[in-house]
Amino acid sequence: MKLLVAIMVFALTVHGLAADSTGTVAVAVGKVTLVPLGGGSEVALKVGDAVPIGSTVKTGSASRAVIKTTKQSAVRIAENSQAVFTELVDSDTAPKVLVDLQSGSLGALIQPQAQSTMDFKVKTPSGIAAARGTMFAVAVEDGKGFVKVEHGKVDVTPANVKKMAPQMGKVTIISGKVTETPPGKAEHVLKEGDIVEVGSTLKTGADSHATVTMTTTSAIRLGPDSEAVVAEIVESKEAPKVLLDLKNGTVGALVKPESSGKMDFKIKTPSGIAVAKGAFYSVSVENGKGYVQTKDGEVVIVPLETASAAPAATKPQQ
Repeated sequence: MKLLVAIMVFALTVHGLAADSTGTVAVAVGKVTLVPLGGGSEVALKVGDAVPIGSTVKTGSASRAVIKTTKQSAVRIAENSQAVFTELVDSDTAPKVLVDLQSGSLGALIQPQAQSTMDFKVKTPSGIAAARGTMFAVAVEDGKGFVKVEHGKVDVTPANVKKMAPQMGKVTIISGKVTETPPGKAEHVLKEGDIVEVGSTLKTGADSHATVTMTTTSAIRLGPDSEAVVAEIVESKEAPKVLLDLKNGTVGALVKPESSGKMDFKIKTPSGIAVAKGAFYSVSVENGKGYVQTKDGEVVIVPLETASAAPAATKPQQ
């Protein structure tokens, strides 16, 4: 095991300049071949060769290969194995690796400092192993996937599990008149304990407000004379998500500090999208413009015309 880790660390450091979206062969022992995306003739691999996305790497008897997948991760493919490199994104902020292990076994190494940002998964016929540590091994035998954890932990999602359906919010505090208009349904008055459907429009009257729990680690407080559409709620331990479309008035957002690194919490306004990077902030819409006031943490403002681009980190004031 020490030799394996040493080889894989070598793969991470010596070949640290590989281009984005392409793996690099760091070690090739015995018969190691590559089948290009879409099929074609197998070609022998040697150290330094590229492994493009969609290609399949095969190893023969008494053979092995180490493929550097990003600057901070690598995989070791054991003998008599076959793996497809489905996705490789080398990024300092959101690196991502998805390897489809079709037969045999492989070991995966992630440098400790990348654990919080790395999305590293190995797909097998019976499920997907998602890395939550530094070293784990995956094997496919008789059409089934098996995982062995060396350091850290690995979450295994069975292949037959459906994607999590959008969740619903829950009203925890009501003061004054607060109504909900679900998609395709009539408006009705809300009370404490009611469930708020995704797609619903929430409205508060004068001197009224409502607090709604969005996920287990986030909530909103809708101020007086306000209107907001609950566009998206996804309750997930690893990737919770909330999107609120504030049409008018004011909303305060609370995100538990321990989840701020994972939480994708956004409030859309007519002039931009506020992206939470901290614990508490408030957003208001006045005369068709959006304003943000930060209480704790940081909020990034993305203008609507550039909302599809990556936001730059800023700390706006009201």
